[in-house]
Amino acid sequence: MIVLYGFGGVGRTFAEVVYSRTNLKISAVFDSKGGAMKCGGFEKDEVKTLLKAPRGGVSELGVGARASLEEALRCAEVLVDASPPNYSNGEPAASAYRLALKSGLSVVTANKAPLALYFPEFEGKPVFYKATVMAGTPVVDLALGLREQRPLRIRGILNGTTNYILTRIDVDGLSFEEALGEAKAKGYVEPDPAIDLEGLDAAAKLAILANTLGARLTLGQVHREPLRYLGPRTKYVAEADLEAGNARVVPARLEPDDPLLLARYTTNAVEIATEVNLVRVFGKGAGRLETSLALLNDVVKALRACK
Repeated sequence: MIVLYGFGGVGRTFAEVVYSRTNLKISAVFDSKGGAMKCGGFEKDEVKTLLKAPRGGVSELGVGARASLEEALRCAEVLVDASPPNYSNGEPAASAYRLALKSGLSVVTANKAPLALYFPEFEGKPVFYKATVMAGTPVVDLALGLREQRPLRIRGILNGTTNYILTRIDVDGLSFEEALGEAKAKGYVEPDPAIDLEGLDAAAKLAILANTLGARLTLGQVHREPLRYLGPRTKYVAEADLEAGNARVVPARLEPDDPLLLARYTTNAVEIATEVNLVRVFGKGAGRLETSLALLNDVVKALRACK
């Protein structure tokens, strides 16, 4: 059974994916104003009703019973976090993780904030977080496989929204204002634009990748400069020197032969250098379906680990 924590775009898409592709069931759904629970798991028609709820309206529908998170966790094996990130203190998600883990559940998350802020606290515990970095591209799995190779550097394009804006300017000739407006119209920009445009999202992903590779880096240690266009071949680059402990997210003009220029529009890219290897990965870094499928992959992994 799954407790779904967060019922916005990703949470709703995840619920649809669970019921259309698996025999798993969701036993509780929580949004910003409360939760609804059915210990035996919601049926498909009940989920369809929940999907019609307005934002913040899950507990008002009469589907299942109103419940606290503590009550809901007693009827599940996995907490899935699809709630919005809070980069100031990671709450309320961080406390939900602590409660779930204390109750013997696994945590599967797409929310970057708790791990970007408190990774060491959750390391070594059943917390699965493939969906936090590059969503549909399994770069977290890659990083775990490189950990014993003495990782040296990370460098990449880790935010699809800003990469879309810069590509539209550089390749298609739009002004910064036009490209930003288009990105907003397409729903690429976070409700709080600073998350994208001031590098918070990319910095959080960089911190999570660094910790996955065995380094210690928190969100607050990543130097950030706001997005701006510097001329041809501008990219919003996230990079970390894992030996020196330096990390930053900054706009930079790349050389014409830089492989990161192959990442265009909403495509993301990451380059990881180790003592014996240099690996580059390009792929989708966002999207409701992509993120939901990454969450589902981790849910299956978490449930197998429970057996």
